[in-house]
Amino acid sequence: VSFNNYFMKNKTKIAVVGMGLMGSQHLKAIKLSKKASLHSIVDINKSSRLLAQKFNVPFYKNYQELLKNNKPDAVIIATPNQFHEKHTSHFLKSKIPVLLEKPIASNIKSAEKIIKNSKKNNTQLLIGYHRRHNSIASALKKKISTGQLGKIASVNVVCWLYKHKDYYKEKWRTIKGGGPLGINLVHDIDFICYLLGSVKYVQALTSNKIRRHKVEDTAVVNLVFNSGVLCTLNISDTIVAPWSYELTAGENPAYPVTNQSSYYIGGTKGSIQFPNLKHWYNKKERSWWKKIYHKDENTRSSRHTLVNQIDHLCEVVRGKSKPKITGSDGLISLKIHDAILKSSKSGKKIKI
Repeated sequence: VSFNNYFMKNKTKIAVVGMGLMGSQHLKAIKLSKKASLHSIVDINKSSRLLAQKFNVPFYKNYQELLKNNKPDAVIIATPNQFHEKHTSHFLKSKIPVLLEKPIASNIKSAEKIIKNSKKNNTQLLIGYHRRHNSIASALKKKISTGQLGKIASVNVVCWLYKHKDYYKEKWRTIKGGGPLGINLVHDIDFICYLLGSVKYVQALTSNKIRRHKVEDTAVVNLVFNSGVLCTLNISDTIVAPWSYELTAGENPAYPVTNQSSYYIGGTKGSIQFPNLKHWYNKKERSWWKKIYHKDENTRSSRHTLVNQIDHLCEVVRGKSKPKITGSDGLISLKIHDAILKSSKSGKKIKI
């Protein structure tokens, strides 16, 4: 018993604020983590009290109650984007490290204030782009940065999926900000910047001709990186298809796994599909007339990204690690997203 008590005492105590889709996923991840324990649940919805009872932790109606009564070691904020600035500011002022769900904020000004607040209070801010915590993501990054694919020339990202009509019962999903650009593509933007570095220009086209909502249902985005790499992101939430990250990575048990790929990264020495990590190459002479081979790599370890993210937060709280995804990373994604929307209206190339 004393060993268990010691073990529990030394776990990082994490509070979760906001019990929407992601908030409840974080509860499960904390339960699976060997480094963290759930400190408390904070939600304006009284029905979340039942969740707190289920997990046997205190329930608070608001963050003021939590901060007054019982400070956690860290907090995960999974409330709607427009409240991110308000909610993070109180925890950062109280010197409590924050893992903030993506996107960092609903606008650039707000994001900049959050980052400033973190620096001013010398308290760590992490952004919840959990794909970077995937072991196969690190393997892919290593292949690119060590030159195994040669010089990267072009990248194609496909995010095609079909959202059922019930999804749109939530009216906010049919208006500005509720389309696949804001909800789905933000993850791909962050991930592609992690792999390839900074973006110089953005150009985008959008369409709403299938669903006829006020927001896009389909978009094509071109990115020009400072390294010279060209990238196309092709997204639609009205296509029945197996090629989107969720359906190919198997990270989230809510989605069926198709074992296809959604990323195609091409270099002068070879190319790679992701997430199924098929690496294509010529053996001697590089030529389209020569036989092309491929290596398949193990991707089974890729299914615990949210737990990996929790473990990383614990390491940051203990001072053993620096945040993998910082406020600045969150701001870059937001600026690119903003440029996509501007370009889709004007049809012009936007400089980042």
